[in-house]
Parts: sequence; C-alpha cells; structure tokens
Amino acid sequence: MNQTVPTTILIADDDPSHLMLAEAALAGAGFVVHTASDGQEAVERFPDVKPDVVVLDVMMPRMTGIEACREIRRLAGSRFLPILMLTSRNDLPAISDAFAAGASDFAQKGLNPRLLVERVRFLLRERELREELRASRSKLLLAQSIARVGHWEVAIDGTTLHVSPMLGQLLGVDENALARYEDFVALLDPAEQDTVRQAFVTCATGNGRFGFDHLITLPGGKVICLHQEAELVDGGGPDARAMIVTLQDLTRLHDAEETVRLLSYFDVVTKLPNRRHLAEQLEQASAEPAGTGATGVVTFRVHTFDRIAQVQGQDYASRLVKQVAQRIEAELGRIAQGGTILWRADLPSVCRTADGEVSVLLRSRINADHIATVVHAVLEAIAAEAAQTADEYVPAISAGVALVDGNAPVAEQLVANAHAAAELATSPRSCSFYSPLPQAQMRRRLLIESSLRGAVERRELQLVYQPRVTLDTFDLAGVECLVRWDHEQFGSIRPEEFIAIAGETGIIEDIGRWMIDEACRTLAVWRERYERRFFVATSVTARQLRDPRLVQAVHNALQNYHLPADALQVELSETSMIDAPEAAHSVLKQMRKEGVRIGLDGFGTGHSSLGVIRQVPFDSMKLDRSLMADLYTDPWSQGVTAAVLAMARAMRIRSVIDGVDDAATLEMLRALGCDEVQGLHVAPPMKARELEEWFERGGARHLARKFDTMIARELDLEDGPIDDVMKWASG
Repeated sequence: MNQTVPTTILIADDDPSHLMLAEAALAGAGFVVHTASDGQEAVERFPDVKPDVVVLDVMMPRMTGIEACREIRRLAGSRFLPILMLTSRNDLPAISDAFAAGASDFAQKGLNPRLLVERVRFLLRERELREELRASRSKLLLAQSIARVGHWEVAIDGTTLHVSPMLGQLLGVDENALARYEDFVALLDPAEQDTVRQAFVTCATGNGRFGFDHLITLPGGKVICLHQEAELVDGGGPDARAMIVTLQDLTRLHDAEETVRLLSYFDVVTKLPNRRHLAEQLEQASAEPAGTGATGVVTFRVHTFDRIAQVQGQDYASRLVKQVAQRIEAELGRIAQGGTILWRADLPSVCRTADGEVSVLLRSRINADHIATVVHAVLEAIAAEAAQTADEYVPAISAGVALVDGNAPVAEQLVANAHAAAELATSPRSCSFYSPLPQAQMRRRLLIESSLRGAVERRELQLVYQPRVTLDTFDLAGVECLVRWDHEQFGSIRPEEFIAIAGETGIIEDIGRWMIDEACRTLAVWRERYERRFFVATSVTARQLRDPRLVQAVHNALQNYHLPADALQVELSETSMIDAPEAAHSVLKQMRKEGVRIGLDGFGTGHSSLGVIRQVPFDSMKLDRSLMADLYTDPWSQGVTAAVLAMARAMRIRSVIDGVDDAATLEMLRALGCDEVQGLHVAPPMKARELEEWFERGGARHLARKFDTMIARELDLEDGPIDDVMKWASG
C-alpha cells in the first residue's frame, strides 16, 4: 500500500512566540515542521531538512531573511522551491528586496495562523501546477524532438512571438534569428515564396488555414522536406490574435516514398522506367483524345540476351540494355524534332519491360505505317552506329509493334502483345506487328495444358491398338498402343500436339504410367480369351526415362495382371537415348533384367548410330517411314532398305516397318526380307472392341491367302528383279 510522504516545512524566526504559534498551526495541519532561530541557521539546516516550503522572517540577527533567501536559492534543488517571506514592516522596499532575492510570496508577520496554513497550501498547489507545466513542456519538447516538429507563434503582422528550440534545429539556424515570418520565407525556393506570403496574409485575416510541403536546402547543403501548417488563433480580442505555425521534418518519409516510387516505377539495376511505368503512360494516353493517326507500343528486343548474361554476367547484360535504351531514346528524340512521334516529350520514354527488352509508347499523326517507318529508321540508325563504334560488343536488335485499336486498351495486355510481336521478329533489324493469331494459339495451348493435367483421372484418354504382323505367315506378333484424346472444347486433338505439351510440362510421366497399366490390363484379357501369345508395345520419351517410378510401374503392371515380362515391349527412339543417355541405359538395364522386350523406334531419322545399337541389346528395330519413300520405283531406296534389313538380320534384331499402306510396298518388303510390318494395309489403329472384332474376322490371314499363289510361283522362278536387287545390295 502506498504511503503519502508528509510535506516538510522549514521556518526561521527570531521571535520565539511567533515561531511557536506558526509551528503549532502548521504541525496541526499535518505538515512536518523544522525551525531555525535566524537566517544563518536556516541556511545551514536546509541541505539536511530538504524542505518543501521555506518560511522566513525578513528581519533576523546574523543573517536577514532576504539574505537567507538569496543563499538558499544558490543551493542545489531550490530553484523551484516556494519561499514565503514574513515581516512586520509594511514598506515597498522590503517587498521589492524580498522578491529580488527569490521569494515566491510575501505576507505580514502576525498573520492569523489559519491563514498562514492556507497561504502555505496555496504555494504548494502553485508548485505542483508549475511542475506539471514544466513536465508537460518537457514532454512536448521531447515529442517535438522525436517527431521532428517545431512550433512558432507569430503575430498577425509577421513578427515572432515565440519560437520552439526544435524549429531552429530543423532549419539549421539560431531560433533567435527568426524575428519575423519573412525570415522563414526567405529560405524557400523563390518560385513558391509569393504563394506562401499570400497564404499567410489570407490566414492572418481569418480566411482559413493553409499547409504546404517544402524542399529546403540547409546551410550545409543538405536538402530536407518540411511540411508547414498554419492557423489563426483568437485570444479574445483583436490584439490577442496570433498565428500558430508548425513545421515538421518529413525528410525520412519523403525519402522512403521516393524509394518506393523508384522500386515501383523504375528498374533497380538500369534505373530505366519499368513495365508499370509504361502501363501508366498507356492509361494516361488512352484517356486523351488520339485524333487521327495511330498509337502503339514498340518493344525492342536484344538478341541472344540470355547467352550474353551467361557469358559476361547479368550486370554486363543489364548495362548493355541500358546503352541500347539510351541510343533508342536519342534517335527517337532526333526524329521527333521533325514531327511529333513520342507521346509525351516531357516524360521518360524508353522503359525496360523484360530481360533483354525495352519498350516505348509512340503516337503518329499520320498512320501505323509511319510508326513502322520510324521503328525501321531507329533500327537502321543503331545498326549503322554499331558498325562505327569501338564498344566491346554491340548486340543485334529487332522490334515488335502492338497498335491501339478502337477499343480502350488494357495496358498490360498491350505491352504483352508488343512482347509477343517482338518474339516473332527473329532477324536483326526486323520489325513485326502483333497479330492475334499467335496469341490465340498460345491461349489454346494453355487451355490444353490445363485440361491435360486431369485428363487421366477424368478418364478422358483412351488407347487405340495397331496390329503388327509377321511377313512370313501374317500371324499377329504384337499390337502397338497409341493414345487418343477427345477434348470437350477442341474435339479430337492430334496426338503430336498434346503429347508435345505433355512432354514439356512433365505430364507425360503420368500418361506413360497409365498407358503401361492400361495396355497390360487389356492384353491380359486378350491373351486369356484368344489363347494367343502376342505382346503389347508402348513408346517412352526421354522425359519418361528420367522418371524414377517408370521401372516400378512396369513391374507392378506385369505383376498385377499376371503377365510374363516379354508380353510388354518398351520402345524408345535414338533421340531419347541421346537426350538422356545415363537414364536410358539405367532404365533399359533394369527392364532387361526384368525380361521386358526393348524396341528401337524410328531408325533412319538422321540420328541413327550403329554405336547406339551395339550398346543396347534391342529385340526389334522399327525403320522410319522415310525409308519407304519410292521403295518400289527407286533402286537406291531399295538398296538402302535392303542393307538396313540385312544389318538387322546379322545382329539378330527383328526388323519392323511402319507405314505399309498398300500391297506393292508389302510385296517389296516381303521380298527384301523384313520380319514384321504394320500400317493401314494391314490394319488401322483400332479401339479395343474393334481390335477384338478384327481378331474374330481372322486378323491379317486374308493377306496370306493373296500371297499363296505368288509364293508357289516364286519357288519355280529363277533369278528375277527382286533377286537382282538383293544381290546388288549385298555387293
């Protein structure tokens, strides 16, 4: 529990009776009273007693009350101490001397003791108020120091009434030097001085407060941002009115806002205006009447920017972009002198909108062809300057243009359109105009990619199967699985299109595992129903070879459907092995160990390498369709195909040819010694139910019957044209 500290009073009087009466009255009021018989004793006891109030008789021996008052004021802790002087003398000189010595109040000796108590209480209350005022003033000054705020009281004629210390610190001058408001106005920019003077007069005449932001250069050269607020305060009469002016230092806030603005509207590295800056220019331009002519965004693209950044570093590449921007801006400024082409000459024009790209908003008074002419002129001028410069490296640049049509443009979309047009301008110094067709293709691609991500789960994909038959007996050797997709919006999508997208996005891994599982499931049903031991083949890409779950997916599918390992054939192209050599060899090694058949797809596409064939023990090798061109009309084509088939036989690899679409090709391949074929002449790709019906109709046996007579006749023939070809191919 808090206890109130009693108030201590020190009384000095040489009259014992008066001293006793005063002591009794004050003690009875609850004060702790200490007494002294003269001024000297009072001064000596003061440090020990530390009184809250001192009461002194004016006339005392050894040291008068006035002298004692003066001495006490010199002691520490007595500056704001209440001192009451008592005297029987009623002359003004004694009163004046007492106040001059530091007395707080004056009373006649012999005062009613009760009145003496009230006078002491009054002095104590006054002391408390003064202390509260001092504390408030200290807090105000501290708050002003923290907030960097200074206040100023100015008479309506502009003369200074009071200046806070902080105001002088803000302005970097002595506060006493601010005798008039005009002394502050003189520190402002000359362009705003008259405006501030007029605002002061308006406010001083009672017509409203005012506020301004100022940039002031201090004597040391530092620039600060000050906010000024002023208001007229009426004290109750015409002579009591005054202006209260406050100044706040907003330099830190101003610097922070400027930093945010730079980060928002300017590229951090090159300090060029950025994409957002250009977008706001577009919004402003769209709000103004364009009149006749054309308006558009031009994007200049630095060729091989990524390669430059990789070799020379990102900082070097960014400096290069800045140099290109400066050259473009200089050339546009030169062209604009003959007729306006820049939208606003007073605004930053060339903006960095992407890595290796800068863009500018142009407005021609003529037409779109004029914009194209200007862009070509800029490209040619920079190329000519590059031929003469001694710079370490001058990149090639091209441009793309996106025009504003009759509708209100969406700024970001227009910038994106210009970027898309620049991507189409692949040749140095070329210029391409934006067309919505590539954008429509891009939107289609994005929609396909989005839909493809859930196509397996939604069961939108389906497999079709194309039979592969042996050429000697036309028996079914296996079926190749192909995936098809009917999209609810785009209809039937070509496999080449969505498989390419799936490969780029990684979705092919999910599709590939699903194809293996679905193919094995269906094959298990067929092998049991028809009691035929054929295999199912599915292709894998380089991306799938890197999938760590591929081998396990193959193993699970064979186990789940109780199939022997050789019932599944995995086919891959040489391109896949080149793109992922380590993954390909690891996967093929594991599958070989499992017993899965391995097939080489697309041999003869330009990537063929005998070294690759030697490294991997393939079960089959499918020749590319290009080897079938002019097969039965060109001896050279026949010879190449025959040589490849002979090589396959020598390496004990089953040869397969796809694309057999007519009887003549089939006859030629049979004569050349191909092992297996597939194509439209044998059977087209079919759904599972359609393939079952094909089985039930006898499969490809009808082709065998067509060759029965031919086979018998060939046994009786001597050397014929086909034999000549085979002999020629064998050397």
